[in-house]
Amino acid sequence: MMRKIALGAASAVFALGLIAPQPSAAGEVRAGVGKNDLSIQEILNKVDAVLTKVKDQTYEAELEVQRDGKVTKTLKFTVKLKGLFQKMVKFTAPGDVRDMAVLTTADSLMYVYMPSYKRVRRVAAHVRNQGFMGTDVTPEEMAITTMSVGWKAKILKQDAKVWVLELRPDTGNETNYSKLIVTVSKAHEGVEKIDLYDSAGKLVRSQIRTEWKDFGAVSIPSVMTFKDHRTGSQTVMRFLKCTVNQGLPDSAFTTRALTRGE
Repeated sequence: MMRKIALGAASAVFALGLIAPQPSAAGEVRAGVGKNDLSIQEILNKVDAVLTKVKDQTYEAELEVQRDGKVTKTLKFTVKLKGLFQKMVKFTAPGDVRDMAVLTTADSLMYVYMPSYKRVRRVAAHVRNQGFMGTDVTPEEMAITTMSVGWKAKILKQDAKVWVLELRPDTGNETNYSKLIVTVSKAHEGVEKIDLYDSAGKLVRSQIRTEWKDFGAVSIPSVMTFKDHRTGSQTVMRFLKCTVNQGLPDSAFTTRALTRGE
């Protein structure tokens, strides 16, 4: 089962060091780099190494949906992460979405709990690129975990500040995107920007990560902006608080845990 690239609130939030994708051609490994520059494998390893500093993480965060420069909706939620792929998102406000939850399991399946229906439903792949709860954040972006598996990567260019990578889906990756253009900060060794392209090769979405802050043992972009280029709308996610190494059990990342208001 293939996993997907780190998007989360964190690049630091979502991925921990994994097996990197196997390039399909030698030119994809060191495209456009000099003898003293890093290979694509080394870049991915650096990004992953930053994210392996802690075993588990819990974040408090909020989302603001912005339309025509005005805030039209605010959502608050918590995010729990353990290891490489286990993630639980639970909404705490406003009241009409309180206790709604989204789970990504260790085998990359995704489930949503709707408290109004008291039901857990699996999220189908074909709807994962649609805006979630009226925001510009898609279920696929919420579920995405690591950039090291499920993608064929190559270096497009680099300068003193960034590496720019192209990632195309590998066999078995059930993504809705034909490619991602990923900008990695050399200073933070984390993702600064992701441009997402549809099956026709058109830029449809972007994610921009700013205001990097230290939360204990991890450094993450505390503000993430999700832009939909088709509508001109955007959603801003802010991470407010982080706690690490709490000893979260695997039982916190099950479909049964979705229905509990923990």
